[in-house]
Amino acid sequence: MNNQVEELRKNIIEMATLVERILQESMSSQMSLKEIFLIEDEINTYHKTIDDNVFKYIALQSPAARNLRNALAIMKMNSELERMGDQAVNIKRYFKKIKTSHALIENLSEEVTQMVKKSFNAFTSRDLTLAMDVIKSDEEVNSLHRDIIKDYIRKIKDEVISFDEGFSVIRVAKNLERIGDHATNVCEDIIFLESGADIRHGNHE
Repeated sequence: MNNQVEELRKNIIEMATLVERILQESMSSQMSLKEIFLIEDEINTYHKTIDDNVFKYIALQSPAARNLRNALAIMKMNSELERMGDQAVNIKRYFKKIKTSHALIENLSEEVTQMVKKSFNAFTSRDLTLAMDVIKSDEEVNSLHRDIIKDYIRKIKDEVISFDEGFSVIRVAKNLERIGDHATNVCEDIIFLESGADIRHGNHE
C-alpha cells in the first residue's frame, strides 16, 4: 500500500482515538465543557489536515484501484468522525443539565459506545465481520432511541419530571442515535474500502 495512504490511515486512527475519548467524557461529570471543547479543537484540526492531505494525494498522485478506494473511504470516514465530535459536544451541553440518572439513556449510551469502539476496531483490523455486526446493531439503537422519545414525552406531559430534565434527556438520546448512525456509516465505508462493495441504503446482502 502507498506510504501516503498508510499515513492517512494512521491519522484517522489517531483522530478516532480522540473521538472515542470525547464520547466517553461527554457523559461524565469529570470533565468540563471547556475541556470538551479542547478535544473537539484537536478533532477539527485532524479533520482539516486529513481532508487537505487526501485532496493533495488524489490531485498529485492520481491513484487507481485500491489506493483510490482507500483515499475516498478515508475522506468519508474523516467527515463521519468530525460529526461524531460535534455531537459529543452537544451531548455534554445537555448532559450537564440532567440532575438524576436515567436507565434508558445509560443503556443507549452503552450500546452506542460499543458501536463506536467496534467500528474503530473494524477499521484497524480490517475486520468486515465486525463491521457488519456494527451495522446490524444500528436498529437496536434506533429502537432504544424511539422508546426514550415516547417515554420522556409522556413523563413531561404527566409532570413526572421537569420539562428541562426531560428535554435534556431527549436531546442526549438524539445525539447518541446520530453517533450510532455515523458509526454505521464508518462501517459501510470500511466494507467499501476492503471489498469494493457499496452497501449503503440497506443493501446489506
